Amino acid sequence: MATNTVSQVVPSPAEDAAALLKAFQGWGTDEQAVIAILAHRDAAQRKQIMLKYEEMYNESLMHRLQSELSGDFERAMCHWILDPVERQAVMANAATKCILEEYPVIIEIACTNSPVELIAVKNAYHVLYNCSLEEDVAACTSGKLRSLLLALVSTYRYDGNDVNMGLARSEANIIHEAVTNGTTDHEELIRIVGTRSKAQLNATFSCFKDEHRSSFTKALPRGADPTGYLRALRTAVRCIADANKYFSKVLKKAMCESGTDEDSLTRVVVMHAEKDMKDISGAFQKRSSVTLEQAIATETSGDYRSFLMALLGS
Repeated sequence: MATNTVSQVVPSPAEDAAALLKAFQGWGTDEQAVIAILAHRDAAQRKQIMLKYEEMYNESLMHRLQSELSGDFERAMCHWILDPVERQAVMANAATKCILEEYPVIIEIACTNSPVELIAVKNAYHVLYNCSLEEDVAACTSGKLRSLLLALVSTYRYDGNDVNMGLARSEANIIHEAVTNGTTDHEELIRIVGTRSKAQLNATFSCFKDEHRSSFTKALPRGADPTGYLRALRTAVRCIADANKYFSKVLKKAMCESGTDEDSLTRVVVMHAEKDMKDISGAFQKRSSVTLEQAIATETSGDYRSFLMALLGS
């Protein structure tokens, strides 16, 4: 469920379905009633509500929400009511349609899920789209960006905490040679980032920084990057090194002075509200002068703001 805990007895799926229908009827939709129900039900409860609603009223709750709501609120709500694994598959598919702008979505799914969770997302992708995530990623990319993204979505990393420090020092040197030889040995970079466990990679990144007084991401070449490969590589490294810090930066950038990026804001809050939002909020506050709730309250408005705040537990 959202980061807050509801202590009162939760109504049955049939009662929630009836309350939702009531919210849809009459002169205009009662959006606050919709939020009060769906923002305070966990994934299993939302699934039962969707099934019961269709059984009772012979229509899809998803389709009804799409017709009753609008704008950023509608998009956020329709992503929220999906099963979490299915939601990631849907977001990944949407990202393949404009991969140069949306590659972070693919990387976040590949690098922040456990190996078992990533397999579940890919299985859901098969069911929804009758093809694999890998083939869609391959079809919409080329060159080094394709090689990197395919390595990330195809991997099944060791998920334990064991670290080989000798290997970490060796591969830190390989990375240094790759990024300082003028041509960059992309094959070796992709091999290391795409196959090693998160614990092993963090040890390697630490050795790199200790030895060369610079982080891996700062050592990567700057300048022209027409394919987006280097930006994608930096994103992958940051996701793996510290996901909470990475997502706090995404949120901070989404609410910058130049305007609010509602798509990125929605993605992070909706995908992480039931998982690790408390840790991301803590990382956000460390980097900002305000809490995440305060920032969202300032940068958003209306039902969209009410919904995001409910997911955060406010």
